[in-house]
Parts: sequence; structure tokens; C-alpha cells
Amino acid sequence: MSLLNWIFDIYQHTQIDDARKEAAEARREAAAVRSAGGGVDAARLERALGELALATKTLQRVIVEKGICSPDEFKSVLRQVDGEDGARDGRAPLD
Repeated sequence: MSLLNWIFDIYQHTQIDDARKEAAEARREAAAVRSAGGGVDAARLERALGELALATKTLQRVIVEKGICSPDEFKSVLRQVDGEDGARDGRAPLD
């Protein structure tokens, strides 16, 4: 393995570890959407959805601006992923 591959491998593992930590935090935040009585806290849910929308739009913009894909390619893959659960409804299952 060359030095460059080794450095890239370390970088990738760091990114994976960071993603795992962020996923765990997201799970904790999702649990926090519940109120003390077990119901849904609408304000917390709305805030969480707003943060998710912001992150999604940011990622979309970055990959298009960096030339990773075009807006049309992004929309095409989005439609493909949307249909993977059998329903083209603009949503993905949470599981």
C-alpha cells in the first residue's frame, strides 16, 4: 500500500467514525422529540425537520457546486431512490 493510499484510508476511517457519531446524535435528538407524556412535541419536531431540511439542501448544493453531479442527475437519482420503496411519494421510509 502506498503512502497516499494509507493516508486516504485513515481519512476515510475518520469520516466513517464521524458519520457514526453524527448518526448516534441524530438518534438521540429523535428520541428528544417525544414529550414527557410520550406524545410528540410539535415544536421540537418542527425544529428537527428544519435542521434536516437545511442539511439536505446544503449537501445537495455542495455536490452540485463541486461538480460531483448536475442538478438533473441529482433529481434523477432522487426520483429513483424515491421509488425504491414502491411508492413515488417524495418520501423515504425511516427504517
